[in-house]
Amino acid sequence: MVIDKNLVAGRLKEFAKRFGSLAEFARLLEMKTPQQLQPYMTGKSLPGFELLVRLRNLGCDPNWLMSGETKPPSIQAFKEEGLEYDSEEMRREVQEEVSRIAKIIQLWRKPIKPIVARELRQMLRPWFIKVIRSEREAEKKSAKKGTKAK
Repeated sequence: MVIDKNLVAGRLKEFAKRFGSLAEFARLLEMKTPQQLQPYMTGKSLPGFELLVRLRNLGCDPNWLMSGETKPPSIQAFKEEGLEYDSEEMRREVQEEVSRIAKIIQLWRKPIKPIVARELRQMLRPWFIKVIRSEREAEKKSAKKGTKAK
């Protein structure tokens, strides 16, 4: 099977759009500059094993990227991961909870590698946003019921 570098570059561009900017995408791939992505984005080079692993850790299916087979990464899953904070207070609360869990993991497994810590934060952030939102919704409903009872 011959791999078309231009098709791989197109799929990589499609996947990269989910991260807002090439600078952010490169940072998440542990590249020093976005220019390091250039050979892959223009179809001059194919991603090697290490880059494929990093892409997979960001949610990119290597089979889809290299062959176009299987489905592209789910847009819905990305939207859920890309949840935004409702307020500055929520941002602080989420960061505190994620940091607390990261510290617990460091006690269990020393040293925690930077990529693992980053992946942990990426994984936990949307979950905590959902938890905090549902807690706030429950508080609002409870407050409404309390007001009606009076």
